[in-house]
Order: sequence, then C-alpha cells, then structure tokens
Amino acid sequence: MGMPVVTVAAGGMPVVDVTATKPGLGMPVTEAANKYGVAVTKVAVYGLPVTFVAPPLVSRETNDSEADRSGAGKVAHRQKANRPSAK
Repeated sequence: MGMPVVTVAAGGMPVVDVTATKPGLGMPVTEAANKYGVAVTKVAVYGLPVTFVAPPLVSRETNDSEADRSGAGKVAHRQKANRPSAK
C-alpha cells in the first residue's frame, strides 16, 4: 500500500501520474477514500512522479454510522444494556 493521498483541483503538492508509463517509476501512492491523506494536484510537468498502486482505501463500516472506538466491543455493550438499574 502506498502513501494515502487526496486529489484536489488546486493547492495540493504537484504530482505527475506515471502509472501508465513504462517503466512506471514513481513514489507509490493510494487514493484515500476516507479523505485523510496528503493533498495532491495532478500536473503535466515539474511535479513529483507518483504511481497509483492500490484501489481506494474503503472503510469496513457498511452503513453511515460512526465506528465503535470504545474498545469494549459488542459483548460489553450487550451486558451493560441488560444490567438492571440500581435505585
């Protein structure tokens, strides 16, 4: 996997896409689907040569909900929900 990049229309680091050329020498990069990466702008000349090496990075979440980052997991959440409340 290459360095994650986000392609922007202007204002990013200038890069030249050499993926389709032979021998295809360039820094390996991956288009980040989650929009977290180095902002790059594709130019024709005078840019850093890059090679897109992998499909976009995709989140494992299948819906639009926020990922569970509590570290407790499903079992702990289920036990907490079933616990009788103390009065």
